[in-house]
Amino acid sequence: MKGIKPMKAFKYVSATRVTHPALALALAATIAFNQNAKGEIFGFDEDFSTPLDEFLWRQQGEFDSHQGVSDGAYIFTDQYGAPGTKLNRSTGGFLADNYRHEVEVLLNPFRLDANPGTGADFKMKMFGPDGFIEIVLNSFGNMRLFHNDFSGGGGNLQPQTDIGIADGEILKLVIDYDFDSDEIAATYSLDGGEAVPFYSGGGIDGRIGDVVTNFVELELFKFNDTNTTAPVAAVDMWKVGDESTPSGPASLVLTDVDYDAAADTFRFTWDSEPGKVYGIYWSLDLINWDADLADNVFAEGTSTTYPPLFISAEPNPGTNLGIRPEAIFFRVEEIPLP
Repeated sequence: MKGIKPMKAFKYVSATRVTHPALALALAATIAFNQNAKGEIFGFDEDFSTPLDEFLWRQQGEFDSHQGVSDGAYIFTDQYGAPGTKLNRSTGGFLADNYRHEVEVLLNPFRLDANPGTGADFKMKMFGPDGFIEIVLNSFGNMRLFHNDFSGGGGNLQPQTDIGIADGEILKLVIDYDFDSDEIAATYSLDGGEAVPFYSGGGIDGRIGDVVTNFVELELFKFNDTNTTAPVAAVDMWKVGDESTPSGPASLVLTDVDYDAAADTFRFTWDSEPGKVYGIYWSLDLINWDADLADNVFAEGTSTTYPPLFISAEPNPGTNLGIRPEAIFFRVEEIPLP
């Protein structure tokens, strides 16, 4: 691959990272399920006992704010004036059952035992085709639950609530979704204590819908520099799904991306299965995946390259009137046969 100086505000940790002053590339891999069959979310159960899988996780924000995995936790911080430090992961599949999204995190320093603390927010987010939901805890010790319905309105489902957290306490956040009622129940607990109900019910305009099958994200954002101390988050558990949820198909990943910066073209390679058909989809925001480069690529064997080497590489689909996007995302999906 051809790499040039990376953008400062976006980082994707991957052995196949492609970078350019006007373009940062991130890759995601999922499988498309036949929606006539019983569906499931591609969740995960991560305890950060090993280094991040480079094909599954994305790091965004200032490069040096991501301190990585240490002693069974993923550690990151944020500096005032930065765009926010984010760790996210694509999910995939489709919504057809109950699920749970849960995180355990140690925030220290964060509150500093006095307002405004470090002047920061910690956010737990999830995104799907119908909208997104986030739990936001600020360093004043107040927490809220926000819902944005992409076909309706947006606002707090639960207003700012003091949860009594102190530095050094492990915070566990849980959102349970009930498919039949289309409602969520959010709880929190501190230092392994009993779960405290935080919110239960529907969305901002009634429905919740699918707010999980695009990606999930954790973020630190320092919004105030009254105190120069930077917040630090150590995440020791992050899970989406339920006890039977698989971690996703390890075999279906983009194993190589050849990006020609001069020509602004791409060529993709992924692990494949003979007899299968695949599609390559792209997005500028990790939310809308309606656009495809190809949706009928037949496997060449155990590894497939598109376009084939004897055909010209694919032009950057995000370039418009000669202007390249700041970031573009690709994923490969298995297309169910009739």
